[in-house]
Amino acid sequence: MTPVSANASDETPHRTRRYLTNVLWTWLGVAAGIVSATLLQPYTIRKLGDVDVGIWMLVLSVVEYYWLIDLGFRSATLKMSAEYRALEQPDNLNELLSTGIAYSSIMAAGIIALAVICSPYAETLWKVDAMDRSVFRDLILIASTSWALGMIFNVFGACVEGYQRFDLLGRIWITTTVVRSSGVFLVLYMGKGLLAMGFILLGAQLLSYLLTYLSFRRVAPHARITWHLASFSMLKQMVSYGIHTFTTIVSTRLLNQGLPAIIGYFLPVQAVAYYYTPMKIMDYATDGIGRVCQVTTPNVTELMAKNRLPEVAQLGVYANRYCLSLFLPLVSFLLVYGFETYSLWVHRPSFAAASAYLLPVMVIAHAIVAGQANSIAILFGLGKHKTYSRCLLAEALITAGGMAVVLPRFGLYGAAVLAGTMMVLDRAFVACFLVCRELEISFFSYAAKIYLAPVLIAAGSGLFLLWIKKMWIAGHTWPQLILAAVIMLIPYSALTFRFCVAEHHREFFWGRLRSLLARKRSVG
Repeated sequence: MTPVSANASDETPHRTRRYLTNVLWTWLGVAAGIVSATLLQPYTIRKLGDVDVGIWMLVLSVVEYYWLIDLGFRSATLKMSAEYRALEQPDNLNELLSTGIAYSSIMAAGIIALAVICSPYAETLWKVDAMDRSVFRDLILIASTSWALGMIFNVFGACVEGYQRFDLLGRIWITTTVVRSSGVFLVLYMGKGLLAMGFILLGAQLLSYLLTYLSFRRVAPHARITWHLASFSMLKQMVSYGIHTFTTIVSTRLLNQGLPAIIGYFLPVQAVAYYYTPMKIMDYATDGIGRVCQVTTPNVTELMAKNRLPEVAQLGVYANRYCLSLFLPLVSFLLVYGFETYSLWVHRPSFAAASAYLLPVMVIAHAIVAGQANSIAILFGLGKHKTYSRCLLAEALITAGGMAVVLPRFGLYGAAVLAGTMMVLDRAFVACFLVCRELEISFFSYAAKIYLAPVLIAAGSGLFLLWIKKMWIAGHTWPQLILAAVIMLIPYSALTFRFCVAEHHREFFWGRLRSLLARKRSVG
């Protein structure tokens, strides 16, 4: 491995500060989404009912398949814009963006035409009541229009990510989340239904696209996007990287959006809501980790452009360990107080009884995967994600095929076990092996540095929490649950900071804290 230069060492504090700032902004966006979902989801279930919630989730899952037309161009734009920025090649950036916009515009027109032609026949594939079919068709048209426009504007968003301006993206996520959530609450409060929610979704997305373009112009004011700069040679470069991302997109869409369709085929439509409501909790919890991965990918691309591979391996260990440490308190808490929390959250005992029992399986599987999420991001940053993308496709096909066998015999619990097992085998073990092979480091050493200390601390915290539940706090009310969580988090946070955070990162934290306190004293 190439040794790190003196200049690279000088850049490290700045890189650490920029990385942490980007992560914090992405987490603010995630926090806005989590707060919104926590408050809005149970209200939506109460106002709409199980069937309409199932239809809403089914529509969103169906239109997500339009992202297959992306062919991985968004990830190629992100990776290549980060590379061109690091190498100071503005002409290549102009060609990249022009090619991406040209392709996306053509495909967006195709999406809208496809939705208009096919939406009248969509309800025949799923068990949607006759009275709901017109709403189902209209929702597909509305959501399709939103996603079609998103294909175009995501080129600009990918460039902003490649430039590592997640502070701007964080503000956009927060703003649009507030607008969307407020709008949905108002239409439900006024007694409106699914169609009104669809228009709110479209309006919030249009606002997001406008703000994304303005942010792009702020970070790349001299970028030129014209049809004559688009080229087949750049298209080929984007395809050579994006084709493997396309395989990942196909697999992810099949896993995330295909399974509701499969569940809706074998079981009543409300079963989609029973399965995907706890899954949404996992999505919101892992979204924070996913946003860290978004920061990791362009960082890795920049490090590789500057030939600093040893720092990539170090980034993998720290980013994975910290993400796992942040996720594990949720695991400990939901394994002990999961049913109580879920029941209070949805305010529907029958809904909780039909759904909450899936939480333990889902939360354990997602925790294991959380410890390798940044390894996957590293593979994408290196441009070495070909094998992983094929393994993810195999996971998706096996899971989807297995659902046809499992659902009629073992119901939703069997589906959760199957999906969780395949997820751990592929996105944890395989991802860990692949990144260790690319970085030429030991698999067992890499995995141990990530998992050992956080898992031991979380196990002790879980046992402590179980003792609290048996001896003191039953968890029948929100104040009891909050008190139990706080009591657990105090020792967990102290132990994690001491044994999971690297020494130089602890010194960086204390240095920043001392600097902040000194500034406050000088102002006072």
